[in-house]
Amino acid sequence: MRVPWWRSIRWRLALGSILVSLLATTLLAIAVVIAVNYYYGVDLRQRLTSLAGDTAGRLGASYAQNGTLATAVANVLPDTPTQSMQNQEFLLLVFNVNRQLLYPHYGAGKTPPGPGVAALVLASNDPSLQRGDYTRLFVAIAGARRGTTTTGVIGQSAPGSSSRLFVALPIFVGGQGGGGAAIVGELVALPRSAAENTAPPFLATMTGFVLIAAIIVAVLATLAALLFSRTITRPLAKLTNTAHVLASGDYSARVQTEARNELGELADTVNLMANRLEHDVEELRRQESWRRELIMNVTHDLASPLTAIAGLGESLVDGVNQNREDYEKTGRVIVRETLRLRRLVKDLHIMAKLEAGAMQLKRKPLRLAALVDESLAALAPEFERANVEPLNNVAYTLPVLWADPDMLMRVFSNLCDNALRYTPSGGTVTIEARQQGNTIEVAVTDSGKGIAPEALQRVFDRFFRADNSRQISTGGSGLGLAIVRGIVEAHGGTARAENAPEGGARIIFSLPIPTFNQEQMAGMTTMPFR
Repeated sequence: MRVPWWRSIRWRLALGSILVSLLATTLLAIAVVIAVNYYYGVDLRQRLTSLAGDTAGRLGASYAQNGTLATAVANVLPDTPTQSMQNQEFLLLVFNVNRQLLYPHYGAGKTPPGPGVAALVLASNDPSLQRGDYTRLFVAIAGARRGTTTTGVIGQSAPGSSSRLFVALPIFVGGQGGGGAAIVGELVALPRSAAENTAPPFLATMTGFVLIAAIIVAVLATLAALLFSRTITRPLAKLTNTAHVLASGDYSARVQTEARNELGELADTVNLMANRLEHDVEELRRQESWRRELIMNVTHDLASPLTAIAGLGESLVDGVNQNREDYEKTGRVIVRETLRLRRLVKDLHIMAKLEAGAMQLKRKPLRLAALVDESLAALAPEFERANVEPLNNVAYTLPVLWADPDMLMRVFSNLCDNALRYTPSGGTVTIEARQQGNTIEVAVTDSGKGIAPEALQRVFDRFFRADNSRQISTGGSGLGLAIVRGIVEAHGGTARAENAPEGGARIIFSLPIPTFNQEQMAGMTTMPFR
């Protein structure tokens, strides 16, 4: 089932990254704008306070020299402030001790407009200021008359208006307030308009650039988030598709990705898992094929002797046999078929124990040459029946082995039985051995036609037969060589198959040479081969 796009990891990761980048960019832009306006406000307050203090000091010094505040104003401040200061940033208001506005002055006679709110209205000439703002200014002026410097804000009474800083401070005789100097007037300094109290044009322009840059950064962050999410989710999509294919039963699917991070490592792990899964499934299929083949072979091998035994038994019951010779012949056939059944059952039992790791070896010191003699003696009737000559070329001087003699007898029995099946009448089966370092290598060679090259690697597989066309004539369950390999490996050796240069098949297995202690060596003197 396909996941909706709004639930996919790719879009969730992209949207999350976009939101984080937008939030960070927005916060950064807001912080920059606030910082710019804050530091401009601090600078404005410092400049306004510095200008007011410097002007009040100069007015006080001029007053000490001339004796009147009006003369000091005429000497210190411009003669026509409405013209000479109209382009300046700040507005200065000077009052005498009677709170009459001395500066700026208007008209040809240069008479002040008088005390009170009307004087401030005419002086500031700002319609945005409300009566509460002028009252606040008069309170600050009254405080300056008592020697207090006041810094405040006006312009907040009307909705939507901008605030404006102001400074009100006393004018002392001589310009300094120490030593009990008298106050001769008050000075108020404030921006000429509300616009002057905000950031100047270059700061507003800079703020605009910051906002534009924030938008550009947000767009770039969005694109980067989309690309970044793709680099993560694309390998995940490939992993998901491969998993779907594997789940459908196609175990040849692999993840193709160039990622070199944890996702690449995950893809490699999935590929390794797929390789193992494909191998295991193929192995299971082969096992299932071999199992079916085993069932057919075992069914046939069981049915043939059982049919013969049943038929011969019925003939005995019906009295078909008329003389002793017929009875003996029938009995021999029944015994042979019974032994054939017992051998098949025993092979299956041994193979099951070997696969389960339940084989318990009863090791003893033994001579390989003597063990081969005993094995060939037990198989002599089979060799005579097939008209095949067994040859024991194993030297008695080879080192003593530490092995289970019964299991090794089974090994030689299976190898000879297998060789007899493919050796023509008049041929030979040769058993040889030699020491190779710390092992003894044993070879059983027949004079048959050999093993097909494509079957050499499989002759030790369970239930495998090199020539299926001879199953009926050769008999066997296909377990003989598998049992040989299992017993040899249980002894710590290895087994392999090859074709002899002079013709025929050769089965070779190796057994390790042990190091015996004194007790074991003493026991060997009482045993001819075990």
